[in-house]
Amino acid sequence: MDDEILEQLRERYASGNLIVFAGAGVSAAAGMPTWKQLAEKLRDRARRRSADPAVLDEIQQYISSNQLINALSAAKLALGPQDFNWTVDKELDDTGRDVPEVAQAIAALKPRLKAVLTTNIDRFLERAFQGEWRVVDRPAGDVAMDRRFILKLHGTLRAWDTWVFSRDQYDRAIFGSPLLQDAFGALYRTHSILFVGFGLADDNIDQTLARVRALSGGQPPMHFALLPKGVPPFRRKLLEESGIRLIVYENQAGDHAEVAEILLGLEQGGAAPASPQPPPSPRPATPAPGARPNAAPPSARPTVVPPGNARTTAQRPVRVFFSYASRDEELLSRLEAHMSPLKREGLIAPWHSGKIGAGEDLERAIGEQLESADLILLLVSASFLASEQGDAQVTRAMERRAAGQAAVVPILLRPCDWETTRFAELQAVPRDKKPVTKWADEDEALLQVVREIRAVVTKLRASAG
Repeated sequence: MDDEILEQLRERYASGNLIVFAGAGVSAAAGMPTWKQLAEKLRDRARRRSADPAVLDEIQQYISSNQLINALSAAKLALGPQDFNWTVDKELDDTGRDVPEVAQAIAALKPRLKAVLTTNIDRFLERAFQGEWRVVDRPAGDVAMDRRFILKLHGTLRAWDTWVFSRDQYDRAIFGSPLLQDAFGALYRTHSILFVGFGLADDNIDQTLARVRALSGGQPPMHFALLPKGVPPFRRKLLEESGIRLIVYENQAGDHAEVAEILLGLEQGGAAPASPQPPPSPRPATPAPGARPNAAPPSARPTVVPPGNARTTAQRPVRVFFSYASRDEELLSRLEAHMSPLKREGLIAPWHSGKIGAGEDLERAIGEQLESADLILLLVSASFLASEQGDAQVTRAMERRAAGQAAVVPILLRPCDWETTRFAELQAVPRDKKPVTKWADEDEALLQVVREIRAVVTKLRASAG
């Protein structure tokens, strides 16, 4: 085992920017079928159903060449959706099975781990995390902004409509939306991913690594994979070209027990010195979205300080940047007035170009504030869409959002063709897509907007804590 690579992995974990990508091997450790074994079971069921021999041969060819996604797709076509889903649900049901040690070891990393991605549809990881992390099977475009979630790329048990088994389904569900592609690109470019439970000839990881190479633009970030000894030269080359650093273990007993030991060593080796606890707050802390009522408060959890930032948003107001057109200054002023309680409570520090003093460098001031903002509000109108400066700010706002550096919320001020813009897939406010100026009472509309902003601010502070 390469100690230098292992130390690099520990550093990535300690920084709070590590994501675990769990493959079928995690569930196989509890006796569940691998993707290959599942495909074989489906093939056998199709044979019992007297499927066309040519179809059975096609399924077997895909299995033999480790094109497992194609094998599952062909089996689904042979059996029909209902029988296919029933069989998969039965074979991958983890009810009554003990949570495997490797899943428990992944859960032990939750103090600093950013997120978990998985292609498994069973519930071992949810059970290992004991419901403390949010489970996502229909990812939104802002996935790169979140922390403390389990993203189930192929769906989850019992929820058949969330399942993804064929290549076209996978591409459509995860990469079909330009906004989601940007978000996943940001995850791959700005975070280190640790692949756990993937086989050397796994069709699933091949597809994922192809995405990593494509999204990295020829400069792949540092990712890692835990693999048993015996990586062939070509496979090693393919992995290394994808930015994967291999942590190879002996696996002498054949049970991959070293994987759990390596994972547990990350948390033990990455423990930070205890820092003094802040004085108790007179108000109860806001729980993180999806947290259980009896979960430990944010102040009791280890705090991860993002690199280059000495304070987290839990310790300071959320920096809010208003991007707007000069014609909308009056509506901006009214919106600011409605947001004044947030400012008084110390939750936000708002800024817009109207605060630039005489003699200051306009472009530099705007650029600095836009780069440091935690939350960027786009005040949308025809004037805003026509503004070159507004367009440049939108471009940078969406880049920072895709990189997980800022949240972006469009606020619909006046009627305009905003649904053709690059931010059209974001949830705009007011939520009914009715611009503020079309409301009978504009103050009622602005109040709804501010309530939505408060929810976003609360989420940002909770995720940072």
